[in-house]
Amino acid sequence: MNNQNISFDDLKKDIKKIIVKNFKKNKETDTLLDVINNISLDIISASFDKEQLFSGNIDARKIKQVAKDYSFSCKTNGRKTRDGIDLLKIKTNRNYLAHGFKSFKDVGKENTAEELLEIKKRVICYLREILQNIEDYISKKEYLK
Repeated sequence: MNNQNISFDDLKKDIKKIIVKNFKKNKETDTLLDVINNISLDIISASFDKEQLFSGNIDARKIKQVAKDYSFSCKTNGRKTRDGIDLLKIKTNRNYLAHGFKSFKDVGKENTAEELLEIKKRVICYLREILQNIEDYISKKEYLK
């Protein structure tokens, strides 16, 4: 196949499965990137699973990791957003409630109504700034080499 310059797209499904399996199993990612210059557009959409990107549990650490992986900015106005630290508290309390470790009464008495409104305000600001960073990343095509 290689000697005859046959395209991956021209192969039957069973052979493609073997190649993808070998591709994942036998090569280091950096080595593959050095060797492969032209991959079908379909591999991008086929490999992306938004359900795996974020589960129901998300905090600033996860957002920062995804930002690092995709190379978009995770910087926000720390005075307004506290860099998303409030998301960890929300995630933790949501898990406590979902698994029955704490009651709504227990979680509710940890903060005053004013504090909850401030937390909400900071989280919304943080998420808006992250979304703006992603929008800038996409519009400037920063995902291109």
